[in-house]
Amino acid sequence: METTVLCLANSKKEGERCIAGIDVRTGQWVRPVSRHTPKGEVPLRERQANGQEPQPLDLIQMDLAHNGPAGFDYCHAKENRWIEATPWTKLGVAGTRDLHRYLCTAARILHSQAKYTRPDVIELKPLAERTTLELRKVRRIDFDQSGGKWKATLSTAEGIELRGISVTDCVLTEQLNGREITGQQGYAVISLSVPWTPPIEDWAEGPVGWKLLAGWITE
Repeated sequence: METTVLCLANSKKEGERCIAGIDVRTGQWVRPVSRHTPKGEVPLRERQANGQEPQPLDLIQMDLAHNGPAGFDYCHAKENRWIEATPWTKLGVAGTRDLHRYLCTAARILHSQAKYTRPDVIELKPLAERTTLELRKVRRIDFDQSGGKWKATLSTAEGIELRGISVTDCVLTEQLNGREITGQQGYAVISLSVPWTPPIEDWAEGPVGWKLLAGWITE
């Protein structure tokens, strides 16, 4: 199905990328998933739009199937859509003002107050509510490097604080590595990882989906 997607995230995944955005016709999140990689990550040959890397705010026309791989363990079911063979085309670029209609203002970020969410919490919800991607207005964000990886702590416009989540946004990671200054206010795309169990002694939660900063758009 021909779909115009407002790209909001181009993030690291399994040595390739995870692309996510909003279907502008329906206003719903979509996560294009490759049929040709082990975990649905999108290789360069499939994700290029007019020969270029997709960027946040790009409006991209792509051919997506009506559904994608199901199950929380496979990158989450609700937003997944199989990528068809048609090359992607960049139609234009949106502005940050176009993001306001897609902002989430719920009292909890991706179903929990912690920086992770248990699979059973999501599986108990109706399919329409099993969201694994959110766009949040951020009034402050700070970064620190731990174990060679960048982490973000942010405070949303609603006053929710989320501490120490991994940064997977590719452009932002490059900026942080280059010690470039990034804005303190903007828009954050928060995504849930495929569930995994951390190597923490006495951890009793089992595999959980960890919240990631998959996209960052400066205001």
